[in-house]
Amino acid sequence: MNNVIYNQIRIFQSIAREGNISAAARKLEITPPSVSKALKLLEQHIGHPLFVRTTRRIELTEAGQQLLEQTAAAVDSLEKSLENIRDQNQEPSGLVRITLSRFAYLLILKPAMAAFCRQYPGIKLEVSVYDGTVNIIDDRFDLGIRFGDILEGGVVARQLMKPFREGLYASSAYLEAFGTPTTPAELHQHNLIGYRFITNNRILPLILDHKGEQLTVEMPGQLISNDIDVMADGIRNG
Repeated sequence: MNNVIYNQIRIFQSIAREGNISAAARKLEITPPSVSKALKLLEQHIGHPLFVRTTRRIELTEAGQQLLEQTAAAVDSLEKSLENIRDQNQEPSGLVRITLSRFAYLLILKPAMAAFCRQYPGIKLEVSVYDGTVNIIDDRFDLGIRFGDILEGGVVARQLMKPFREGLYASSAYLEAFGTPTTPAELHQHNLIGYRFITNNRILPLILDHKGEQLTVEMPGQLISNDIDVMADGIRNG
């Protein structure tokens, strides 16, 4: 059934319930000529008159009575279904699948997650923490949080945070034990905790801004990990 026929049947049912075209038009909040035209087109489509018109009112023909009986329940069920869905939408509900890196979880989602769940009890969160590359569309995620500006086709991005500055850091215990480097050349004498990308298996290069120029520095490393918690444990332990 196309939208035109469905609308004509709704108008036909309103005429049958209200008893005349003018009352049906007021109920539907459209003009009487529009109601008359819809009824005429429906009768042409069916090939039978649906009402017998008298000077005072119109009455259903046998075909009209049959059409009313066979369509009333179906249209009523459809309209109730639409109302139920609309009512559900007034209170956010349903499953929301999120993929994000561990760093994004700790920095962005974790501080807000408990309050969000209390405010929207009808929403079920599925949180996938993964530091590798994820295709949001293929893996059927509703939302993804990553750092950077590289997107797959068909994905729309919104900036959640202002850009922040990256740096090379060491704990106080480490500096007390091994000294503080003052030039990039001295970094070769120090121990760097390396991060390995999960997706492409590369180790994150150390690129410094040295007097306005990018400088890639090779440093020895005793510890390499693909997890920031492991790296943080290494930092805390000097």
